[in-house]
Amino acid sequence: MIKEERQKALLDLLDKKKFLKVSEITEKINVTEMTVRRDLKELEQQGKLIRVHGGAKAVKGSDLTLLELSHIEKKNIHLSEKEEVARTIANQIETGDTVFLGPGTTIELVYDYLTCDFAKVITNSIHVFDKFKNDSRFELVLIGGSYRSKTGAFVGTIANDTVASIQVHKAFIGVNGILDNFVTNSNEDEGVTQRTILQSAHTKYIIADHFKLDKQDFYKFYSLSDADYLITDQTIPEEIYEKYEKIIQIIN
Repeated sequence: MIKEERQKALLDLLDKKKFLKVSEITEKINVTEMTVRRDLKELEQQGKLIRVHGGAKAVKGSDLTLLELSHIEKKNIHLSEKEEVARTIANQIETGDTVFLGPGTTIELVYDYLTCDFAKVITNSIHVFDKFKNDSRFELVLIGGSYRSKTGAFVGTIANDTVASIQVHKAFIGVNGILDNFVTNSNEDEGVTQRTILQSAHTKYIIADHFKLDKQDFYKFYSLSDADYLITDQTIPEEIYEKYEKIIQIIN
């Protein structure tokens, strides 16, 4: 069986059952486990399934963010909305604040709009750190840990232990998707670190341009109703705004 036929057979099986173990696929298609794992990786990269531990599951419709884009790929997507959101974030930061700025191409833009005289900025993002590192107005703290090159974030036990031991006035946390009351991203390690810092913040801001609303990604790391504010852009559709203002106060 050639690769195209094999992968079509795999997807047909997944369409019927929604979840398959690697062992089931090898038995039904009569190929090696190594071949199955290679096919699963290729099909996930094409957005046709989601790999999970021990197998794969079907994509549940268009509301799922299928593939985590790289930092470079994300930078110029919906740029005008990101710039608008970044300006709004900057307006929330006052002189003397201690703030946490999480990873994300929107949050990286915040530096360009800040007008405060001084703030203590804590981040686990190498890209946010690079924006602030040469500006003496800011006391800058970079949280270390295991490095995720995909997003430029430090995560894992070291990062979590550090953020759990600090208190910040305001935390600004970007997401990949918000669906109903669930705040989601692509990676569980990054999600745990984001949840931990939100629990250490006096005021909690969730950051999402409107394209991320009514979308979900792999890992649910927080409840939207447990945050204080959702910052989004002004082009959010009215029906979406009305839906989410019932859950959280919106700033846009």
